[in-house]
Amino acid sequence: MKDAVIDIRNLRVEVTGRTLLDVAGLSINAGERVALVGPNGAGKSSLLKALGGFLPATQGQVKVLGRSFGGADAPTLSHQQWRALRSEVGQVMQGLHLVPRLTALENVVLGALARPGAMAIWRSWLRWYPPTLCQEARAALGGLGLGHRLHARADQLSGGERQKVSLARLSLQRPRLILADEPTSALDPAATQQACQALLAVANQATLLTVVHDPALLPLLADRVIGLKSGQVAFDVALSGLDTACLQDLYDGSQDSSLKCGASALAASPSVTGREHQAKTLIPTRQERPFLA
Repeated sequence: MKDAVIDIRNLRVEVTGRTLLDVAGLSINAGERVALVGPNGAGKSSLLKALGGFLPATQGQVKVLGRSFGGADAPTLSHQQWRALRSEVGQVMQGLHLVPRLTALENVVLGALARPGAMAIWRSWLRWYPPTLCQEARAALGGLGLGHRLHARADQLSGGERQKVSLARLSLQRPRLILADEPTSALDPAATQQACQALLAVANQATLLTVVHDPALLPLLADRVIGLKSGQVAFDVALSGLDTACLQDLYDGSQDSSLKCGASALAASPSVTGREHQAKTLIPTRQERPFLA
């Protein structure tokens, strides 16, 4: 498919006899902002891991940024091809994958290792980083309110601070595709707004696929919403066509979620300029969303 950054065909992932994913087909084009929603165990994190090559496919084929891989019937990538692919894919996972003994500043600078020619790897071994990259890292951390924690070790940071460091690192990587697994899960409301803005800024020239737990964040992070349930795609709609009934069905399982999407929109427009206003005024409150309580 033209301009498809992600293209999935007949993907099936099984672990110890349990089916984690069963996706017949899914495509995401360059520049899209897509959110994955669904109950616990729906396959949201598993899908991100499969796209990053960290969860092997039992069958089917996945194509990410022009590279195909998957089950036994799919092409196999070489070590060099995997390195090239992962240098172009920015990931914000729940484990965060920071280096505990390095400072917040150093962890962010390491994001530049994925950029061709930005920094020789021996510099990371000696912890001798280019001044220009250090300045970029300071700016990225300062923008997330961590200017006073530049030299704190990662293992001395709070969960929310580590989450921000992980987001700042993306800005130095400059990926073409960002896979974010609940990037605001450890943040308070004010920091959540700040982190969403930072994530969108980094994704300005990239494609963004985000696992979102709180529907109130959908207008901030997505133009398109994919609902997963039991490893399968329950619905795939534009944000403007998503309604509360559709989400409630996804979480409580009373009916086929695909039948109710589009009855009344959660958001009037998916435009970037209106995201913050929509999130505050057009999304139901938690009291109006008992299925998330």
